[in-house]
Amino acid sequence: MPDVEYVDLPIYHDELSQALNFTASDLQENRAGRLSDSQSSTQQRVVARSVVKSVVLLLLACGGIAGWLAIGVTTILGLIPFFLAVLFLCWIGIFAWYMPPLWRDANAGVVSSVEGFVKQSERRRDIAIGSGQRVPIWTYYWVVDDRQRFWVPGRVYPVLTPARHRLYFLPESRRIVAAEPIS
Repeated sequence: MPDVEYVDLPIYHDELSQALNFTASDLQENRAGRLSDSQSSTQQRVVARSVVKSVVLLLLACGGIAGWLAIGVTTILGLIPFFLAVLFLCWIGIFAWYMPPLWRDANAGVVSSVEGFVKQSERRRDIAIGSGQRVPIWTYYWVVDDRQRFWVPGRVYPVLTPARHRLYFLPESRRIVAAEPIS
């Protein structure tokens, strides 16, 4: 493991804090088991954006249903706005599935931590797009001691140098809010 010493350098700490968007004061709050005010407001903004997107998608779905009824429920052309409305409702369902745990975490203000050897992991899933074609969709994780897996955004994934770390995360949504290498 030649890169283990790299985690002790200040530049690595800066890369982690920049990728995960936390400051030294945020890290102090996280060490105490609390979500900092700036981290809480960041998570609340994520939830608020999802609510706004859901409202817009709901309006588009209503427009799709209205278009379906106006064009005719039995015509092929009428099925296009209907299927778009169903697609918009599916996206609303996805937002409704993922955002309440994040909202509860942001309101509770509690941060959990886990420490161990952290390494990267990825999963490829092929999605069929029709006519036999498949598109790969990648999901990225940080894995602690081969037991606990945490989803991370693609821009955060490559920053990690495999070594012992302490990860600070929101307990219900399991979003990582900060990380620090430990010796």
